[in-house]
Parts: sequence; structure tokens; C-alpha cells
Amino acid sequence: MAEFDILPPYMAPVKSRAFIDVLELARMVAEFDSSVLLSGDTGVGKEIVARFIHDHSRRKQRSMLTINCAALPAALLESELFGHKAGSFTGAINDRVGLFEQAARGTAFLDEIGDVDGAIQVKLLRVLQEREILRIGENTPRRVDIRIIAATNTDLAAAVAQGRFRKDLLFRLRVVEIRVPRLAERSEDILILSEHFLAELAERMQLPQLQLHEECYPYLLKYTWPGNVRELYNVMERAAIFSHGKTIRRKHLPAELTGKETPVIHSESYTPKSLRDMETEHIRQTLAYTGGNRPRAAKILGVSQSTLWRKLRESN
Repeated sequence: MAEFDILPPYMAPVKSRAFIDVLELARMVAEFDSSVLLSGDTGVGKEIVARFIHDHSRRKQRSMLTINCAALPAALLESELFGHKAGSFTGAINDRVGLFEQAARGTAFLDEIGDVDGAIQVKLLRVLQEREILRIGENTPRRVDIRIIAATNTDLAAAVAQGRFRKDLLFRLRVVEIRVPRLAERSEDILILSEHFLAELAERMQLPQLQLHEECYPYLLKYTWPGNVRELYNVMERAAIFSHGKTIRRKHLPAELTGKETPVIHSESYTPKSLRDMETEHIRQTLAYTGGNRPRAAKILGVSQSTLWRKLRESN
């Protein structure tokens, strides 16, 4: 356990045996180029584990490039992964180098691999078997030197049984499978992660007085965290805002943690708002919180200053 006391800055210190086992396995497989499949619920930190594997591999001096396979339609995903030749389809004005070539001698991380359609699955199988890719519109394969790490929050074995995922592709991807545990299975890490996230938020949001009061501990520990680590981060960010950047108390935590009733909105008194109006209201509240400091407000909102200016202009 002592060997994981010093971890890369993107990873919080850990105490739970469940996650230490993940790191030990990740470090073991990192030195080899075998494909790895990371499984686990949404928000558990599969990309963090992928980054840990890459950073402990012989490819660490090169890039790890990531793509969310569920975020793109099939035609666009194919072009993003494999590239295309100019003129191969409408809009293909120039040759495009795909992710597999961009990640040369590095690592390609394919998130949500279970959402890839059948035609692309066939092409992925060729990458894994032959280390070759075929750009859209070309007939000559190109060699690629990459390591592939994939991740899924679905049961790929069940997808195989249902005919939605190729069995041979699953076998190639799952040379080593690492299951990343849910946050509820690593309760020893909840407070450590909370403090780690608050330190990040204090720096990003310029809140030097930000801290967590111990009265919050029981509520953080008893909650089941269905959204896992990602939900914990969001809860800490929300609490940081509601605490005005000072000490986070029980009252700043969301109702689902503290058990307090959420106020009922009666239809006769409720005035619906558009998403644009809600966004505008949130921007104005953040500006009020910063005393009109637009650069600081933009940083808290996670947008560029030019984006903030544009949204303010559109709201007038």
C-alpha cells in the first residue's frame, strides 16, 4: 500500500483495498502491450485507470488519445478512428489522419466500446489482430504501432449473446479485464476524494478558504453514490458555490445526501423557464458572487472569457 502513497496529480491518494487491487493489476499489465478492457459503472474513473496504465508503460513518452465511441454517429466515428482520403465522401475536402495514426507509438483509449456498431467492430478486429488500419476511401492498409485500452459500462458478454457485439472482438479486447469498483465499494476513499476534489476546486475557482466541515462526513459516508466518483466531484463543486467558497456545512449538501425534503413546486405557482433563461440566471448569479469579476466568473463557470461575453450579449 505504501507504494501508492505517491500518485500522479490526476489521481487522489487511495486507502481502499478494492482500488489498490485495481492499481496493482494496472501496474502489472502496464509494462506489456496487451489489450486491456476496463469495466465498471459510469463515473467510477475508468479513464483515470487507463491513464495510469499508459503512464506506467513503455509508451508513456507518447500520447494517450481518447475517444468516446457513444458520442458520435457511426460514419463520423469511423472517420475519427481510421481517417479518410480526400473525396471519399461528401465534405471530405482533405485527407484526414485518424486517431489510431495520431496515437502512433502511444495508446488509444476507446471509451464506451460497447456502443460501436457492427461494421466498425470488424475494422477494430483488424487493428487488434494485424495492427493495420484502412482509411476510408483507400485500398492500401497502413501499419500502426499502438496499444489499445477499451472501457465499457455494459455487459459485453450479454451483448455477444444478443448478437450486438462480436465474440472474437471481445476476446481480443479482453486479454486482461480490470473491473473498476463502484465508489460504494471503496468507502475508505470517499473523504480522501472529497478533500482532493476540494483542493482542485479551490485552485480552479480561486477559493483559498474553501474547506469541508466534519459535520458533513456522516452524510458523505452513508450515501450510496449511484453516480460514483463523478457525482462526488459534482456534489463538491455545488457545495463550494453554495458555501460562497468558505466552509462547506451540512446545509450546503444536496437533499439526497442529508435526507431533507426537496421543496414541492406547485403547478399553479410554478413558472417554467427555458434552458437558455436558466443558463442566463446562473451566469448572473455567478457574476454577482464574484462581484462582477468576469474573468473569475468565466473560470468558475468553466468557459472562456469570450464565451461568457457572447452569452451575456445574447441575453440582453
